[in-house]
Amino acid sequence: MGLDSLQDVRVLLIDDDEDDYLLTKKIINRVENSPFTLEWVDSFEAAKEEIDADRHDVYLVDYRLGEHTGLDILKYARPHGRQQPFILLTGVGDSDLEWQSLRMAASDYLVKGSFDSTLLSRTIYYALQRKYIERQRIEHLIELSRSKDEFISISSHQLRTPATAVKQYLGMVLEGFVGELNPEQQALLMRAYQSNERQLRIVSDLLKVAQVDSGKMKLHLQSTDINELLKEVIADQAETIRARHQTIEFTPLLPIQPLHIDRDAFHMVFENLIDNASKYSSSDTRINVQVTRLKAGICITISDEGVGIDPNEQHRLFEKFARINNPLSTKVGGTGLGLYWAKRIIDMHKGRIDYKPNGPQGSQFFVTLPCKPPRTVKRITKAAKDKGVQ
Repeated sequence: MGLDSLQDVRVLLIDDDEDDYLLTKKIINRVENSPFTLEWVDSFEAAKEEIDADRHDVYLVDYRLGEHTGLDILKYARPHGRQQPFILLTGVGDSDLEWQSLRMAASDYLVKGSFDSTLLSRTIYYALQRKYIERQRIEHLIELSRSKDEFISISSHQLRTPATAVKQYLGMVLEGFVGELNPEQQALLMRAYQSNERQLRIVSDLLKVAQVDSGKMKLHLQSTDINELLKEVIADQAETIRARHQTIEFTPLLPIQPLHIDRDAFHMVFENLIDNASKYSSSDTRINVQVTRLKAGICITISDEGVGIDPNEQHRLFEKFARINNPLSTKVGGTGLGLYWAKRIIDMHKGRIDYKPNGPQGSQFFVTLPCKPPRTVKRITKAAKDKGVQ
């Protein structure tokens, strides 16, 4: 609601004193060409109902409200996530209270008895305008993010097609389809093939993130034996881990309880976590993968004896494009998208992923998943079945 569109502004006063309501109404009525309609509730519970009903444009909240306070209203309403401004009223000026209310996203703070119709109307106008500008800024940022995701998605698709063709042609040459290669040619072409593989992995990461960020990622759920899935991922990684002179140990959960998850997505999640555990560890170290039962779910723990993560950097672990500096980060490379994408997939399954250091050196990642599929996942499953997806 910008100032140029102000016509009928519904103002709710939350105050347990009827005299204060009558006084505020008198002040509101003195506003010249007033667009304001004042309504009133006198209790915390009634205020909650009105806030939930979302029928008002502005809230004037008295600090004293029976056994509750205006800060309780702010805590309940969470003004930072709403389009309507909340203005706190109090009988006595108090800088600490003013600071608390502003920290809880109150738009302004007024002392009763010190404002007239001009100051009150100006305060309401300014609060509405700030909220309007804030919404515009948020919408602009959302649009920028959407455009960025679309650009990444389109450009990644365009990059993948020629890169895949290059991989096929290089593979054919390396296999000897166009004649025998000498060792120098073989080495150079192998380096080109490996560089192309890295490019395809980067493009794949960008596409996966663009898909999940745009909301186009659909979960194809199926009953999954988590032990078998992890064994499969470990088998796929076994040759690479041996080449790095590392060992991996797996402790399954017995008896197993199947999980209702997107099997292919979690194959990539665990592949990423185990590959990270290996890449950021030196030779002659061990990786442990363990499945344990929780009260309402299952926890998969992946531990390593690698370089670990600086405590000052841990808060960035699951951010998009986050690259955590460590002794091996330059050598390993990467896009900083793997853990971000893994967390988004886990979130979509109503699970969680956590990190903590592993003893004197190394990392531990904990993936916790509910045994029963959450309601949102059930709806996705039904939609998939309606389309013929099993």
